[in-house]
Amino acid sequence: MARAGLSRMDIKRARDALLAQGQHPSIDAIRISLGNTGSKSTIHRYLKELEEEDGASLARAGSLSDAIQDLVARLAARLHEEAQVAVDQQTATAAAQRLQAQAEVAKLAGEVAALRTQLAEAGAAVVREQAAHADTQAALQQRALDVERLTQQTHDLTERLTEHDGFRRSLEEKLQHAHEALEHYRTASREQREQEARRHERQVQQLQAELRQANQTLMVKQNEITQLNKDNARLVAEAGAATRRQREEHAHGEQLQSALNRALADHARAEAERDALQTVGRSQAAELTQAREARESLNADLTKLAARFDAQQQLLVDYRMRLGLAGVAG
Repeated sequence: MARAGLSRMDIKRARDALLAQGQHPSIDAIRISLGNTGSKSTIHRYLKELEEEDGASLARAGSLSDAIQDLVARLAARLHEEAQVAVDQQTATAAAQRLQAQAEVAKLAGEVAALRTQLAEAGAAVVREQAAHADTQAALQQRALDVERLTQQTHDLTERLTEHDGFRRSLEEKLQHAHEALEHYRTASREQREQEARRHERQVQQLQAELRQANQTLMVKQNEITQLNKDNARLVAEAGAATRRQREEHAHGEQLQSALNRALADHARAEAERDALQTVGRSQAAELTQAREARESLNADLTKLAARFDAQQQLLVDYRMRLGLAGVAG
C-alpha cells in the first residue's frame, strides 16, 4: 500500500536522486528509496507519465510557467490519491477473497483428511476381509480334506459291508445246508425209529406170544405135577422131565434176552448218531455266533440271521426233547 500523500513529485524526486547517483531508476530501486512504500503499479504508472512528460517538456518547457506546473502536479497528486484509494479497496477485497479462499482450502483440507481417514479405515477393513477370506479359504480346504477323508471311510465301510454281506450269504448257505442236513437226518431218524419201533413191537408181540405159550405150558405142567403127585414114581419121572423142560425154557429166555440186548444196541447207535448231529449243530452255532459278533456294528440284517439261528436252535432243542421222549417211551 502506498503511503498517504505519495505523489508523482515524490516519485520524480526519487528518480532524479537515483539518476544523480548514477543508478538506474527501476521500480524496485525507487520503492526502496521511498522506504519500501507504494504500489509497483503506481510507481510504474508515474514513471511512465514522467517519461512522457519529459518528452513533452522539451517541446513546451518555455511556454508553461511554474504556477501551472505546480497546479498540474497537485491535480496529478489528487488523482493519484483517488486511484490509490480505489486500489486499496480492491486490495482489501482481494484480501477478503483470499481469506475466504484460505477458509475454503482449510475446509477442503479437513474433508481431504476425513476422506484419508475413511480410506485408511477402508484399507484396514479390506485387510481384515482378506484375512477373513484367507481363514475361510483355509477352513474350506480343511472341509474339503474332511469330505475326502469321510468319502474314503465310506468307501472302506462299503467294501467291508460288501465283504460281510458275502460272509453273511455264505453263512446263510451253510445254515441252509445244515437245515437240509438236519431235515434229512430227522427224516432218516424218524424212518429208522419207525422201523425199529415196528421191529421192536413185532419182537415184543412175539415174546408176549411165547410168554403166553410158556404160561399155558406151565399151567399144563402144574396140572400134570398135581396129578403126578398122586403117584410118587410117576412124579419123580415127570419131575425130571419137567426139570429138563425148565432148562430148555430158560435157554429160550436167554435167547429172548439176547434179542432184547440187540434192540438196545440199535437204540444206542441211534443215540450216537443224534449226538454227532448235535456236535455239527454246535459247530454251526459257533460259526454263526462269530459272524454275528463281527457283523453286529455294521448291518442290522445280522440280527435277523441271529433270530433265524435262534429259531433253528429251538428246533434242535425240540428235536432233542422229542428224541429224549422217544427214548424214554422205548
